[in-house]
Amino acid sequence: MSLDEQVAEQIDIAAREDGVSFSGWLSAAAEHQLILRSGRRAMAEWDREDPLTDVERAAARTALDRALAEKSRGRG
Repeated sequence: MSLDEQVAEQIDIAAREDGVSFSGWLSAAAEHQLILRSGRRAMAEWDREDPLTDVERAAARTALDRALAEKSRGRG
């Protein structure tokens, strides 16, 4: 496996800050992406079967934006 040098450097820093190995950090990141991927697929399937209304979509976007903002401020 090869990585862009800058990405590898950022991973190395993040891994040290998190107290894990480089490969452990990568493994956790890959696992996280697989969980998100599975969730997106499940949501798409559910939405095909029972589509959200425009109001529900707007509420979901607002909740997601709020959650992401809190996470970026270190609350999540």
